[in-house]
Amino acid sequence: MNDIITNGSDIKQRIIQELNNARQSVKLAMAWFTDRDIAGAFIAAKNRNIDVDVILSSNVQNETVKQMLTAAGIPVHAFETGDERGMMHHKFCLIDNKITINGSYNYSYNASSNNVENVHITDEPATHRQLLAEFERLKYNIENDIPLSTNVQTPKLPEPIETADVAETFAMHLHNLVYLAAQIDTNEYKTKGFEKSRESFGSVPIFKAEYDNIKEQIGLFAIDDSIGSKKNVLTSSINTAFETEKANLEADKQNLINTIKSADEIERRHISEEIGRYNVEKSILESGNQNTGTNGLIQVNKEIELKKLEKKGLEQSIVIKPFATIGTILVCVFLTICLFYLSIFFASAIYKVFFEANIINASLEAGGTPPLPQLVDANAIVKICQQQGALFGFISGLIFLFPLALTNMKVLGSEKPWVNNTCFWVGLMVFDILVSGMVAINTDVIKSLLNGEKSTMQFWEVIKQGEFYLIFVFGMLPLFITHFLVDYVTKAYRESRKEIVDAEKARKLQILEMDILELLTSQEILNGKINDVTDSIKLANNKISNLEIEINNQLNQLEARFIAMQQNVKAIFDDYNAKISSGKIFTDVVLISIISAFKTGFIDYLPKFYAAEEVARRVDEIELSIIDK
Repeated sequence: MNDIITNGSDIKQRIIQELNNARQSVKLAMAWFTDRDIAGAFIAAKNRNIDVDVILSSNVQNETVKQMLTAAGIPVHAFETGDERGMMHHKFCLIDNKITINGSYNYSYNASSNNVENVHITDEPATHRQLLAEFERLKYNIENDIPLSTNVQTPKLPEPIETADVAETFAMHLHNLVYLAAQIDTNEYKTKGFEKSRESFGSVPIFKAEYDNIKEQIGLFAIDDSIGSKKNVLTSSINTAFETEKANLEADKQNLINTIKSADEIERRHISEEIGRYNVEKSILESGNQNTGTNGLIQVNKEIELKKLEKKGLEQSIVIKPFATIGTILVCVFLTICLFYLSIFFASAIYKVFFEANIINASLEAGGTPPLPQLVDANAIVKICQQQGALFGFISGLIFLFPLALTNMKVLGSEKPWVNNTCFWVGLMVFDILVSGMVAINTDVIKSLLNGEKSTMQFWEVIKQGEFYLIFVFGMLPLFITHFLVDYVTKAYRESRKEIVDAEKARKLQILEMDILELLTSQEILNGKINDVTDSIKLANNKISNLEIEINNQLNQLEARFIAMQQNVKAIFDDYNAKISSGKIFTDVVLISIISAFKTGFIDYLPKFYAAEEVARRVDEIELSIIDK
């Protein structure tokens, strides 16, 4: 993943989306954070038990969101508002030790609505690792009250201190101490050199003669009575300098060791988090995820074995069964009775709804007194045939087939369960409610006619009538029983026909084989993923092992380098001590200093008397004479 987004509104939605998808950890370093919508996504992540850690700059505008996050139990790292050490300007978010969101976008309403911004969203490991190290550095500085710009934790080892540089610096320091102890006035000899050069017109032989005189005078300095006190002062000074240098070397070594160990700790933690993430992924691949319902390798292997057992059982257990058993015959008899009942019931309903009221009304108009009719008329089909003809009577006797067909769509060939279930309840409930309601209304009409009144009942009022519930039960219960009787007889018939049994067996076996093939494919994919994750875990463990070897090598090299430094410093110290004891250190330093001052004064006069080429020749001759002596 390597996405760049420049629309403020899209950036905000993507940030919230990534936060909502977080599963392990969220780390944020943000300069300005005022958008409460994004803050809500951080709080929601915390409520999902995700590790959330936030670093903010010490800006007063961040206070509202800072209080929201703190109240939700989210640790917020920042200096006190207005503290100049807290002007942190980062704008990055690290999610699940993998996703990095970085760019110009502050988490503010202004950034999402008015500004031109950008963010870069990536899962590139190197980018994540570098920003994670920066996050840990900032967090350490805040917790230890150190300015954010101070690099106290860095994953890179500083450049090694060169042994020669340490020795040279220490030797120069001791030389300066000797020079100060000797109390040499070099300006006097510089002036003397200038005068000698002017008097002799820059004569090189005169310079050589003066050099010999100065050297002879300096030789007497070593046996001067005053040198004893200077030796004591100088000895004390270089002893102090040596102890200080040893302490400085030890401190430098310890700082480098701490830096190496700090870098090692950060890298180990990152690798350990990586291994933890791989272990979680491997666990899900092996055992599945109950929260998302994802099956792992264990569940897939179990399903494969169950499917194989089911296939084996199907191959061995399916046999042809005779249709004409006692049970099937009894069911058929009972089914016939139910069908006959349903024919009479629904024919009676048609008669009552469409004809009975008219007949009673005609009888009343003729002066007769008809009795209150029965709730279900067993002679309804005969009466319809007599009054409306045989064809209409025949149709009324078969009207029950319509709800019967609705409740048995599976028998008619429908293979969709949702269609079968819907039609079953429509035929059983809706159709029966409609018929029961119409019969209840017709009953009320007849009662009203017999009482010389006009019926005013509405359809929704039928639930108040006892006739409605009687008709509903007498119609629904037989229809419900008939459904299962039909299903039983159909199943018995199919199991008694060899061609149907074989076709059904083949169909089920084909479905099982397809299921097994699909499961085997899933098994192969899961095994591949598990192997990849296992390899990644091994690689990460190897990184830790190699890191340990590398750190030990660095520490050993560091120890060896500092031992060499200490030995060189000790050798210089011992050499200076020996020269101090003999007094030679003073004659050497004094001679070098005086001759250097005398030479400088002598050469300074030459350009006043000679051309540049002659000056250069005489300077070279003077330098050679000093080297020779």
